[in-house]
Amino acid sequence: MITGPQPGIGPVKLRNGVILITEPIVTGKTAAIGFWFYTGSRAENDADRGVTHFTEHMLFKGTTSRTAFDIACAFDRMGGYINAYTEREDVCMYCVVPSAKVNEALDILCDMAEHAVFDGEELERERKVVESEIITSEDDPEDSALDAVENAVWPNQKISAGISGTVKQVESLRRENIISWYENHFVHGRMCVCAAGCFDQKAVEERLSALPQHGDLPLEGADKVLAGQYADQTPVWKSGISFIKSSFQQEQFFLLYPLRIPVDERAYYTLAVMNALTGDTMSSRLFQTLREKGGWCYSVYSYSTFYADAACWCAYASSAKPSSGRILTDLHTEMEKLFNDGVRETEVEAAREHLCGEELMADSDIENRMKFLERCYDSGYGYKSTDERIALIRSVTKDDVGRCLREMFDVRKKALVVYGPGLSLKEKKDIIGLYGK
Repeated sequence: MITGPQPGIGPVKLRNGVILITEPIVTGKTAAIGFWFYTGSRAENDADRGVTHFTEHMLFKGTTSRTAFDIACAFDRMGGYINAYTEREDVCMYCVVPSAKVNEALDILCDMAEHAVFDGEELERERKVVESEIITSEDDPEDSALDAVENAVWPNQKISAGISGTVKQVESLRRENIISWYENHFVHGRMCVCAAGCFDQKAVEERLSALPQHGDLPLEGADKVLAGQYADQTPVWKSGISFIKSSFQQEQFFLLYPLRIPVDERAYYTLAVMNALTGDTMSSRLFQTLREKGGWCYSVYSYSTFYADAACWCAYASSAKPSSGRILTDLHTEMEKLFNDGVRETEVEAAREHLCGEELMADSDIENRMKFLERCYDSGYGYKSTDERIALIRSVTKDDVGRCLREMFDVRKKALVVYGPGLSLKEKKDIIGLYGK
C-alpha cells in the first residue's frame, strides 16, 4: 500500500500518489486532520480569477451522499469544527475532532474532496456569500491594503493577483468551469494530508488510499514542484516608492525588502530571530520607537512572506495623516540603524527566548501541530520536534543575525508602499527625498 519511509511522521506516499504525514499522540484526546490541495490563485488565468476560492466554498455545499446541512450537523454533533482557506499556492481543508470521531470526520473530508456535487441552487446562493466576503475584505483597511501592496511589488503578475477575485470576476464564473477546476485540481490534483493526535494510523492510510489517483509529489517537499510549476512566471520585483490612494482615513506604510531564495532552515530561524527583535514583539525596536516612545501609531509590526520561488520581509505601520511624517522618519532611521549598526546581544537573547516560548505554547495546540507537519513538508526542511526547533532557535547568534541582514536582504531593492487617503505634493517629495537615497 505504501512506498517511502515508514509511518510515524513521514512523509509517505500512498499508492494513489497522496502524501501522508502523521504525528501520533497516543495520550491525546483529540485529533486534527488537514487536506492540502496544491493549487491556488496563482494557478488561475484572468478568465477564471477567483475559481479556486469559490471551489473551496463549494466543498461544504454537499456531496453525492451528504447535504450541506448533513456536513454541518455531523461536525456539530462531534463537538469539533471544520474549516478551510485559500492561499496563492494552496488550499487547506481541515478539522479538529475528539479522537473517537476521527474515522467519521476523515470519511466526510474524503467525501468532500472526491464527491462534491455543485448543485446549481447551492452554487448561486454561495456566489452571493463569496461576493459578500469580497466586499467585507475590501472594506477592511489592512485586507484591502495587502492585495494592493503585493501588486505594487510584483505588478501585474499572477503571484500578486487577488485570491478571491473581484465581485465582477466571481459573477462571471460558470458552474461547468468550477466543476472542471474541482476535478482537475482537487479530485486528481497534487494533495498532501497531515494528521496529528490520537487515531488509528492504519485506518487513516486505508481510507486515504481509497481516494482517486492524484498528481505526483516528491517526498522531499512541495515547494520544489510548485517552483517548477510556476517556472514560466518567475516573480519580478519592483523597487521604489508607490503611492496608492484609498478611501480609508488612515495612512498605511509598508517598507519591503526582497529576500534571497531559497531560504534554508538555519536562515529561516535566523530570520525569525531578526524579525522578533525588529518588529514582531512589544519590546521590539519598531514597536518601542514608533508606538511607545513616539506615540505616532497604534499598529506597528513586521512579518515575512514566503512563496515557492519568492520571499520578502516587511515593516508595517499605520496612523492618522498628521503623524505620517514622523512615522516614516523613525521607520527609516530604525532600519538604517539595523542594517548599518547591527544588533545587540541582549536583543538576540530576548528574541530567542520569545520564540522558544511560542514554540512551547504552540506544542499544546493540536491544530497548530497538524499544520506544522505540512509546513515542514512544504519547505523541504523535514520534521523537527519541539525540542529540536528550540535547539535551532537557541543556536542563532548575533553574528548569524548580522549575516542574515547582509546576505538575505537586498537593501538596494527596497520598496515603500504608502496606502491611504492621499498625501500632498510636498509630503510626497519629502518621502522621495528620504527613501529615494
